[in-house]
Amino acid sequence: IITGVIDGPLPNGFPKAIELYALDGIADLSTYGIGSANNGGGTDGQQFTLSGSVAAGVYITIASEAVEFANYFGEAPTYISGVANINGDDAIELFFGGSVADTFGDISVDGTSEAWEYMDGWAYRNHGLLPGASLFQLDEWTFSGVNAVDGCVDNASCKSSFPFKSFVGVSTPEPTHSPTNSPTQSPNGSLVCECLEAEPVPSQAPSPNPSKVPTNAPSISPTSAPTTASPSDCTTISSRKDCQNEPGCTWSRKRCY
Repeated sequence: IITGVIDGPLPNGFPKAIELYALDGIADLSTYGIGSANNGGGTDGQQFTLSGSVAAGVYITIASEAVEFANYFGEAPTYISGVANINGDDAIELFFGGSVADTFGDISVDGTSEAWEYMDGWAYRNHGLLPGASLFQLDEWTFSGVNAVDGCVDNASCKSSFPFKSFVGVSTPEPTHSPTNSPTQSPNGSLVCECLEAEPVPSQAPSPNPSKVPTNAPSISPTSAPTTASPSDCTTISSRKDCQNEPGCTWSRKRCY
């Protein structure tokens, strides 16, 4: 996924860079590529193809050049490509298998004066939020504001430091038991929601018929053990926020990844 973009303060606007994050291990990165949509001109398609492999949880940086990137961040970029020769009004597309898998910005709109503009600044994906059905959601990103890094000489001392390689991905703890239902996947294939247990919802439970309940029948505690969710309890989701805040049932355990 795309986790960050920066239009830097050094000569020629360097460093200009794109940060990616691997949610899972990828044996063949050549199935992924990057394109920049400049000045609202729409997609230019895949302009740069990644190479090699990567483990889960690894950051990938693509810079327009190496020297000023290293001067600013203290390390070399993963790749050097002209696709990162971006200004603060350009959108970015991540491709997988030739199709768009993630987007930053609006490829059909010049970012100048838009809420997502990052001229002489940066934008960074908020922790734990993944692309939904519409890919780019403004409220899933943090923005430095225009000209925020002017005068900075390196990221460490900058008054508006780029959150370099800080994205916290999705935690997928192993269940303590085997779920009885299969995970459901969102339409764009980015998230899976697995219903592990469902708490009983007292307001939905049928009320006993008083005429059929013996007077000496033991009372039933409303805090009975959780019941196992059925496949119908799992609903398709389009974003991590939907998964975490899904209405209709109080989940004691739910895993999203």
